[in-house]
Parts: sequence; structure tokens; C-alpha cells
Amino acid sequence: MLKNRLLTCLGLGVTAVVLGICLVWINLELVDLSYSIKEVHDVLESEQELKAKLEVEHMNLLSFYQLQKKAAQMGLHPPQGGQVRIMDAW
Repeated sequence: MLKNRLLTCLGLGVTAVVLGICLVWINLELVDLSYSIKEVHDVLESEQELKAKLEVEHMNLLSFYQLQKKAAQMGLHPPQGGQVRIMDAW
């Protein structure tokens, strides 16, 4: 009887220790995963900021005023009469 109780207590103790170790391991994995998610989130935010800046720069470069300015710097001018040909569909 005493031996059975001792074995039962020992078994419960070992089970509790194993479950405790599993719980600690799961929490460590959770923390590690949280850090990984945070890093990916930070990279995503920086990429989104860069994309927004590049879109603004793209729109500035494509603006009519900027295109006129660039064309003037390159010596380009509007076409003269007869320089534009309209292609009709067959």
C-alpha cells in the first residue's frame, strides 16, 4: 500500500516536471516566434515607407512640368506641322 502510494506520487511528480518543461519550452518558442514576427513587421513597414517615397518621386518625375523641364534640358521641343503622322487602322 505504501509502495503503491510512493510510486503514484513519484509518477505524478515526474509527470508534473515533464509538463512543466514542456510549458517552458512552448513559452520559449512563443517568444522566439513573436520576435520573428516583429522583425518581419518592421521590415514590412520600412518597405511600405520606401514604396510610398518612391511613388511620390515617380509622380514628381512624371508631372507635366518636370517632363517639360527635362525635355528643355535635352533640347526637345513640340513637333512642328507635318512631323506628326496619324496611323489609321486597316
